Amino acid sequence: MAFVILVFLEWLLLLAATMIFIGGIRGALVATLIMSGILWYTHPTDFWLWEILFLGGVGISIGILLYFVEKAGQSNIVAGLAGGIASLVVFGAFITPLLAILAWALVVGVGLIPKIKFKEVAWGFSPVLWRAVMGILCIVVGNILI
Repeated sequence: MAFVILVFLEWLLLLAATMIFIGGIRGALVATLIMSGILWYTHPTDFWLWEILFLGGVGISIGILLYFVEKAGQSNIVAGLAGGIASLVVFGAFITPLLAILAWALVVGVGLIPKIKFKEVAWGFSPVLWRAVMGILCIVVGNILI
């Protein structure tokens, strides 16, 4: 039974990371609720000690994401890229990585060839990269808590 609970908790961590990546700021708020539930389940005696530290980190991460979104100007290029990368993750979870990259390139690849300055392109990609970092941090911190 303990194995089933651990698998379910890992599934919740992956769900939280996916919510952050796909949902942006709203997804980060939903992931915060999921992670708080996991924290309450795994550490009921010292919940508030961990929760205060966790909420501080979430606040800082969402603040950085807001900054990156503002600097990127919320262009349509970033939204298309986020969908393309999310589909790559979904394909990669079910088929081999090589086939996932091939399917992504053929079916959903965005094929961006920027004709603007590199600085603008870097700021355009920054929200997507930060969401990926936040999702990875969600999984790492969740595994530490479990």
